[in-house]
Amino acid sequence: MPRMKKFLRHTATTCMILIVIAFIGTAIWGSGQLIHPQRRPIKDYHREVAAAPDKFGLKIESYTGPSSTPCLLLTPPSSPGEAKKGRIVRDILAKRGVELAPWGKVRGTLVLLHGYRGRKEDYFPIAERFCAAGFRCIVIDLPGHGDNPAASATFGKNEVRLVESVLDDAAARFHFPPTHCGLFGLSQGGAIALQTAARPGSRWSAVTSVSAFASLDQPVRYTANGISPMLAKITPFTTAACACGVRCRVGFFPSDIQPATAAASIRIPAFIVHGDQDTFIPIRAGESIFKAIPGPDKTFRAIKGAGHHNVLSTGSHELYADISAFFLDRCRP
Repeated sequence: MPRMKKFLRHTATTCMILIVIAFIGTAIWGSGQLIHPQRRPIKDYHREVAAAPDKFGLKIESYTGPSSTPCLLLTPPSSPGEAKKGRIVRDILAKRGVELAPWGKVRGTLVLLHGYRGRKEDYFPIAERFCAAGFRCIVIDLPGHGDNPAASATFGKNEVRLVESVLDDAAARFHFPPTHCGLFGLSQGGAIALQTAARPGSRWSAVTSVSAFASLDQPVRYTANGISPMLAKITPFTTAACACGVRCRVGFFPSDIQPATAAASIRIPAFIVHGDQDTFIPIRAGESIFKAIPGPDKTFRAIKGAGHHNVLSTGSHELYADISAFFLDRCRP
């Protein structure tokens, strides 16, 4: 009997040690995967646009902004080339009776924020439409992404201050007023845009969010479920470990990042877009964000048949025109 008790004690101790090791290992690996996303290189279509921007209805100026942030200023040329995507959106807007400025005339400024594992050049096709509508667009590599020297992504915890400083820096550098400005973001970028718009004393005129999460712990749980069927059975363990790892590394828990909670402080016009077939960030996340925004000037657009990564392409030119018209009206001088 004493031998059995000793054996059970040793077994229990060994199991506890193994659980602790597994927890620490999962915390280190999981948090690293989250806050240090794999950085995507420049692609061929990025190079194509950068080599002949006029063909796409763009003028591109590359510069380094605050905190050594890689930035691009995209503006419409007065005499664009083919500019196929931009011309389609302008035609749709004109048919709706929207008053458009001549090519090259800028009516406001948009700051565009990319998604997780994205980079600023991904927004060339999006900026084509917005520049054609009459906006200058500022796109940046967010921390932990692209060529940004910052190692970690914090999903809005630190990015909100960076976005504000990028606008102020660009306005001083390129001599335009930091007014009549809008925020646009996709997925992670949408979550950051919402948190930025909710900041006290917001200088922004409007915000558009596409496929944003309501709380960061939701995509963390989804990712843990999707790693393997075995891990899906112990998701509470893996997500708790990942959360503790994130807290130790960057000072917050994923559940602290709450765009839906921040939305309750938004006092500017908002346009929320979500795919009704999104299995990564379900549409109820977008609905909860929309519901939390207190003002009457808000729009929710469910894109039929769209998942997480294809909302804009599924909504197509009409959706781009809707968003452009929203910004033209709300960012009006």
